[in-house]
Amino acid sequence: MLKYVFKNIKSLITKETTIFVIIIICQVSSILLSLFSYGVFQNYKAETNQINLNNDIITNEDDWPEFGYDLGINKKHPVDYKTIHDLCEEVGNLLKDKVANLYIECDNDVIMTLDYINGVYKPTEEYYKNTVSYGEWLEGEWFTDEQIKNHEKVCVIEEPMKEDYTERDEDFNYKRTPLAKKIGNDYYVTLSGEKFKVIGVMSSPGVIIVPWGVLPDNFPIEDTPYFYFNRQLTQREYDSLIAIYEKYFPDRMGAPAPELEIYDPEQVYYYKTNMAISLFIAIISAINFALLFNYIFDKRKFTLAVLRLNGCTANKARRMYLSEIMIIMIPLLLICTLVFNRYILPWIDGLFPYINQVYSLKIYGIMAGMYVAVSYIIMNIMIILHLRKTPVLILRNSN
Repeated sequence: MLKYVFKNIKSLITKETTIFVIIIICQVSSILLSLFSYGVFQNYKAETNQINLNNDIITNEDDWPEFGYDLGINKKHPVDYKTIHDLCEEVGNLLKDKVANLYIECDNDVIMTLDYINGVYKPTEEYYKNTVSYGEWLEGEWFTDEQIKNHEKVCVIEEPMKEDYTERDEDFNYKRTPLAKKIGNDYYVTLSGEKFKVIGVMSSPGVIIVPWGVLPDNFPIEDTPYFYFNRQLTQREYDSLIAIYEKYFPDRMGAPAPELEIYDPEQVYYYKTNMAISLFIAIISAINFALLFNYIFDKRKFTLAVLRLNGCTANKARRMYLSEIMIIMIPLLLICTLVFNRYILPWIDGLFPYINQVYSLKIYGIMAGMYVAVSYIIMNIMIILHLRKTPVLILRNSN
């Protein structure tokens, strides 16, 4: 039987050279595109997994993305609280629950450390809990929801800020930090001419903590707000965030925007489309390969009929044609796999960052086995359909 197999291959090469070249091209493209499609699919899975991971809530505060624009805001060039307040409100409305924390340094050692919860900036309760756990909370209470909602002018201070305190450290800044004066049973701090009631006292860190929205509009802010996000921003969110800063600080936007790792769900569509195109091309190539051999079998039907009348069974003819296909296919499969791994894969590695990680000797072996098995099944079906006609019927139709 092998004699007829090699005779058929020789006849195909010499008498049907164009068809043979097309078969080789079709087979090579089919193999390479199958290898490429697998890599793109695995790269797509890795990319989408990473994208989805980037969209997960970041529970570790140390890993929160930080955004603080360097706009030249400092003690010598402060901005008013009203501007910062409106900017931060717009950022909250834009990013909503992605805003994990907002930190702002003001004048006179005033700070705001805030969480964004249900559309409202609230003093970070975790800050209070840490102060208690470290033994630095001395008296009073933290800010209540009612005080926050009603924008009550209340604050938390360090104990040395009390006017009647007698054991201050030498480095306590009398000129910068206002003293809390006692009126009746309570202490009050004056900020830009407005009194703030002291509701809590710490032993450190030497600052005045106030809630959101209570400072006078002209109160000086000495630093850009620092936002901390518990999830990565999309490209659109990032661009909108920059636009908000440009709206409020059109004359201070000389510094480059802070860089953030971006979560972009639109990339998923890109990888899905890329994968679908590759698989589609591979399927079309495989169909073309089958159609070409179908053409060859049609041209050999007279020879096949004669062979079968001389004792060649249908099963033997099927094995003969399958052997011919496999003798062409398997060497091409090995050569194409080698070329893909050595030359094509390093070239496309820059386009698909995870693609180089998905191939191994085992994967190549599995893919080759699957490719041969699928081709074997498809060609078997095609050959069986050709062999359904009897030799007599084939010869009668030929005449």
